[in-house]
Amino acid sequence: MTLHQLRIFWAVAHARSFTKASKVLGLAQPSLSQQISKLEDDVGTQLFNRNRNELELTDAGIFLSRKAELILSSVDETLVGLKEFAEGTRGVIAVGALSSIARILLPRAMHRLSAEFPEVEVDIHETAPAEALELLYGRRLTMAILATDSIASSSVSFHQTEVFSDPYVLAVPRGIDLAQVNDVEADLAEPDRAVVNSTIQFNFGSQHKRRIEAWYQKVLPHYRVIGQTRTYEVALSMVQEGLGVAVVPALTACVGADQSYDVTLYRTSLPDRRLVALTPSQYVRVEPFASCLRHLRETGDDIALPHIEPGPPLMKAL
Repeated sequence: MTLHQLRIFWAVAHARSFTKASKVLGLAQPSLSQQISKLEDDVGTQLFNRNRNELELTDAGIFLSRKAELILSSVDETLVGLKEFAEGTRGVIAVGALSSIARILLPRAMHRLSAEFPEVEVDIHETAPAEALELLYGRRLTMAILATDSIASSSVSFHQTEVFSDPYVLAVPRGIDLAQVNDVEADLAEPDRAVVNSTIQFNFGSQHKRRIEAWYQKVLPHYRVIGQTRTYEVALSMVQEGLGVAVVPALTACVGADQSYDVTLYRTSLPDRRLVALTPSQYVRVEPFASCLRHLRETGDDIALPHIEPGPPLMKAL
């Protein structure tokens, strides 16, 4: 059994699919399947039950998965430590995050980090949470910044560092004032009523989607979905154009330093979004990764969110 085989097994075990694992590792699917078959021959037992839709670990596979995590973590920790002895080595921190996080949080943290470690290179992957987790399991990322409600239970093996939290807000086109609105149907005239009842939703996993839909049903019982996006930025751009409203985390409304989308933000009753940096445990106390985590926390503490109006009367019943 080689380290190469073990890394492939680890990626396949968490992806539960040769197709997904091949994308994470950047290897051809037939080669991946052959390596797993060879590994099973080498250890003398079947590691996966091959079903039609996904792979399932056998008892032997579960045992090896637990051991593989310890072995690969130890190897990675050793490699990171050895690099510390090589003077002038250019370190690379590979970070995965949503575009809004990569755009607002990361540049400020990286500016601070570069003052301490000018030779460090940051490789930023703007990616969805599920893909970021896959890349983290595939050892192609050293860090993933995700919302806690997007983290699967299987990711608890990674160290979590809380870096930022922000409230969910209702983004409304500028010019539509909800401050005195108790009932959209009774208190708003057309075309404002139609705009407020038109929602733009961020397609971000079934659990998050159900939570947002339940909120809309209580606050805007006559709402209809006019668009689904893969980024908060697109949703906010549509709101800015007067097409509808959207529930978004407040940070996503920031465009840059002291700039934000030209929309009105109203605080909602939804729980705040908590952003955490997931990192393999072997990196947490090793530089420059430890300083990177520290600067992310400090940057999160310093970020000023755009102005947020109190929740209007139509939300008070929640």
